[in-house]
Amino acid sequence: MYRISIPEAVLFLHAFPLNKDMYKFQFCALEEEGIPYVAVDYPGFGDSPNLPGEYTVERLTDYVVNILSELRIKKVVAVGDSMGGYIMFDLWRRYRELVKGFVFVATRAEADTEEGKKTRYTLIERVKKEGKDFLIDVMLENQTSPSTKKDEKKMRTLRCIMEKASTEGIVKTLKALAERRDNRDLLPEISVPTLVVAGKDDEKVTPPSVVKKIAEGIKGAEYHEIENSAHLPPFENPEAFNGVLIPFLKKLL
Repeated sequence: MYRISIPEAVLFLHAFPLNKDMYKFQFCALEEEGIPYVAVDYPGFGDSPNLPGEYTVERLTDYVVNILSELRIKKVVAVGDSMGGYIMFDLWRRYRELVKGFVFVATRAEADTEEGKKTRYTLIERVKKEGKDFLIDVMLENQTSPSTKKDEKKMRTLRCIMEKASTEGIVKTLKALAERRDNRDLLPEISVPTLVVAGKDDEKVTPPSVVKKIAEGIKGAEYHEIENSAHLPPFENPEAFNGVLIPFLKKLL
């Protein structure tokens, strides 16, 4: 039995309804640079089985923190796309001693509006009745830029990643997203180096104007918009995304 202790690492937190494979282009780049990282699948997504009971953002955060503890990782620079950003806010709220830096990607600090909650619960009922296929079609349409939609290989890969999500995981996580708390109060408190990234073509999920509010609320935060990407910049335009990510990470690790 071997024991591994990595004092500091990059932590990749994926978007909904994807898994850690959405960061495959970053894995290669970090390996070339010799930067340690860990990438986690939430329960019910990718290679992780579902957990019994209901999910909340806080429970998913605890799940991630337990993995870090098992790996004996003491500090992380967390990179979170969309839902990953919500977990990052909770990391700061309850586990800030773990955080060395943040990279918020295509996410928001605000909670769901009442209309947003209603939409998520409508999706839950439909997924229960019809399964997940229609949801994947909707997500592929809403989360990708025009240039990504023209790339058949990327679209097929994204579909394969999303199809690894379990129906149970989708339903439980949609409820967790609907009931998440508002995190705008945390922005002035965040005191670690922070990079905020938006997809320039994200018109339907987290437009740049929404993402930019995170950078405006955190003192000293860097802000970048990635062309030819919408809600999934690390996957849609990895060259441009890595071009801002790697220098940021090298300053911290």
